[in-house]
Amino acid sequence: MTILVTGARGNIGSRLVAALAEAGHPVRGSARDATTLRLPAGAEPAELDLTDPGPAAADALRGVDAVFLYPVIGSVDAFLEAAVAAGVRYLVLLSSPSAYEAGEFDRPIGLVHRAVERAVAGSGLKHTVLYPSWLATNAGRDWADQIRASRRVAMAFGDASVTPVHPDDIARVAADLLTRDTHRARMQILTGPRPLRLRDAVATIGDVLGVELPVDDLTRDEALERDQGRMPRPILETLLDVAAASVGQTAPVTNAVERVTGRPAQPFRSWVEAHRADFQPG
Repeated sequence: MTILVTGARGNIGSRLVAALAEAGHPVRGSARDATTLRLPAGAEPAELDLTDPGPAAADALRGVDAVFLYPVIGSVDAFLEAAVAAGVRYLVLLSSPSAYEAGEFDRPIGLVHRAVERAVAGSGLKHTVLYPSWLATNAGRDWADQIRASRRVAMAFGDASVTPVHPDDIARVAADLLTRDTHRARMQILTGPRPLRLRDAVATIGDVLGVELPVDDLTRDEALERDQGRMPRPILETLLDVAAASVGQTAPVTNAVERVTGRPAQPFRSWVEAHRADFQPG
């Protein structure tokens, strides 16, 4: 039976499609615009808007036994109804600890994830929710431009503690859950192998590049002003408040990646080494 991976263009979805195809599982990757998909050999493309699935849902779900659901803003009820009607038996939902953490669950990011979780629970589909910790890819999103341009990083709350998780590990866990029933718990909380302060994560990048990367400490207000609207203000405010609350704390670590996949979680450095070019000038 086929596995449908929604959000197949994304950091996690693209890796999951590749992992499933490499293992020989029939897999179909979807996106709103199927022409933007770059799928590995053996994977089928599908065009699908999760918030407005319409007739396309029947084609995307044809012969599908299990689904990886990428969280979106908006109602996924119609898609879930189509999945039930198509005979889908199991679903893996990518969520976020913001759905339950103090200071986040009742703010914009948490509310989006909680809405999707409620919809999945209400659908009656058997499912597992994945809660990955701070994504290693956040380093590229937040710091790559600064490092390429100036060889330094400006940030607020550099002493905030995170446990970076490698996107490949999230994809491997999802692949295992979609193809075996051994670890199909209600949820799996995924982390990397050890916590780091944000400034230590920057230092790791510098060590891989062979350069020193000074961190310029910003106040919360300075960070808000510096962003200049690149990120919606309520989202940035939430992220800054979460970072402030984690200063002096130790981010949690779980063994879920190794327990599910049989392989230890990869350290943050391994992601940086694989993406060294993202931080290089030019």
